Amino acid sequence: MTAVVTLTPAPVLDRTYLVHSFAEGKVNRAFEIHEYMSGKGLNVARTLHLARVSTAAIIPIGREDEHLLFRTPYPHILRIVPIAGRVRVNTTIVDDGGHTTNVNQTAIPMSSGDWSRVCDLAKEQVEESDADWLVVSGVHPRVSDTGEQVDLTDLFETVRARGTRVAVDTSGPALDRWVRSGLVNLVKPNADELANLVGHNLHTLSDALDAGHELNALGIEVALVSLGVDGALAITEHEAHWGRAVATEVVNTTGAGDATLAGFLAHSVIDGTKSPGVPGRLTLPDALGTACSWGALAVSLPTTLLTSFDAAPVPTVSAPELDRPLRERTHLVG
Repeated sequence: MTAVVTLTPAPVLDRTYLVHSFAEGKVNRAFEIHEYMSGKGLNVARTLHLARVSTAAIIPIGREDEHLLFRTPYPHILRIVPIAGRVRVNTTIVDDGGHTTNVNQTAIPMSSGDWSRVCDLAKEQVEESDADWLVVSGVHPRVSDTGEQVDLTDLFETVRARGTRVAVDTSGPALDRWVRSGLVNLVKPNADELANLVGHNLHTLSDALDAGHELNALGIEVALVSLGVDGALAITEHEAHWGRAVATEVVNTTGAGDATLAGFLAHSVIDGTKSPGVPGRLTLPDALGTACSWGALAVSLPTTLLTSFDAAPVPTVSAPELDRPLRERTHLVG
């Protein structure tokens, strides 16, 4: 198995405005605008494709917006489920100082029939490509018939039964639900999301490490924890590593987490060795190094589209410095 299938339950039309400076409540002039189909799973798939990893990106898209796919990079990796309605729009404003402002539209509900077709296509693509990983990434929409968030139980049970691992990158109640489901192998929370999963703030790398092990105890094989300026942790029941990579400059932080996840997955399917206690093909330190390198590269770019890995910084991976304070405070919700 050497492939990754991604599912983006709520894809978006991304509009990125580049401005020299941004004044809240004032008229701002953009000197450059980028517009393309996006969404966390689609970003992961594009980055994997750039790395020559076999991938397929499943997206449900409103029938009124199918024309947008013709302006999308690598359209041949897309697997489309046409559904009713329009695609949501996310707006990003990036100024010369490296500040990023995001206005993201709420996920648009879909019918239970449309969601069933999305899951059926995901199962088909996993089977067809003999995938190592199914990645479900981004916001989880609600089902218009019931008002409940989309259910992934049958999809996860089906693909795991054939030996495919499941990775989930989302937030809020959806993340909490699937962390505790026993059906997910990898999650990629940031520091705030990890703090909310365990119910307390994180102050040091040791706090983050302990929280990651709490997720392992719930059945999560790998907790890939993004810590912003403090790098990232890869935590399993048997080992933990701390990775860092320094970006040449910080231009736009949107999409950095997607590049990080793509780097981790790419190494896990390309590399032929494994770490003790970690099933399948996975050398944890090397996978974390690739993840940090690609994440740092992503923040140096104006959009979420990576076009080359030539400028990816060299990562450092070591044992976590347990007493090291986290430079970015965590915040609990509620």
